[in-house]
Amino acid sequence: MKKLAIFVEGKTEQIFVNKLLREIAGTINISIEIQSQEGRKFVEVIIKDIETSATKFFVLIYNSGSDIRVASDMKKQYKKLTESGYERIIGLRDIYPISIIQKSKLQSELENVLPKGSIPINIVIAVMEVEAWFLAEYNHFLKIDPRLTPEQIQAMFGFNPQTDDMEQRPHPADDMKQIYNYVGKGYNKSEKQLNRLASHLDYEFIYMHLINSVPSLGEFVGYIDKFMISP
Repeated sequence: MKKLAIFVEGKTEQIFVNKLLREIAGTINISIEIQSQEGRKFVEVIIKDIETSATKFFVLIYNSGSDIRVASDMKKQYKKLTESGYERIIGLRDIYPISIIQKSKLQSELENVLPKGSIPINIVIAVMEVEAWFLAEYNHFLKIDPRLTPEQIQAMFGFNPQTDDMEQRPHPADDMKQIYNYVGKGYNKSEKQLNRLASHLDYEFIYMHLINSVPSLGEFVGYIDKFMISP
């Protein structure tokens, strides 16, 4: 059984990555454990799937609870994870509220923090926020409300999620909130709302198409693919 660890900055990423992994690998093939330090003094196990003889992949999703702690948590746990048989470690965090022009500097600083060792370790920066990926998956808006066509979103908010580059949006989470509020829905990142979002996303579209047009998403999924496909 192959083992992967993914460190995320918050509940939005935790819920999305959990669903994405199950869609890519298939629920029979994967066992996921979610640990969270978000708003807690101690790490709490949120989910721990039962492993079976059919389990091919074990993935630890670790919610650091803050963007600034993702890289430091990866560094702190690298030795333990290596000794426990993990084959790859991936981190995921946003740029926001840092300016997009500082992306290269931030990437360099984060990579300098990461340890060098026997297993690959990489950190992906979602530009500007992971919500840019959700904006780009414009199909899900129609599941929220049939009025939320790309054309209507452009008419109301001045951008088209189907044709424009969502990584250029300065505050994608605010865009999500405004779009949802327009049809009387909320996006305040409550667990209920995040689970609703995760259930509405088109993961086949994400995996087959968006990875080619949204670079940070493509990088993140690419690392997952390398883990699952490599011998």
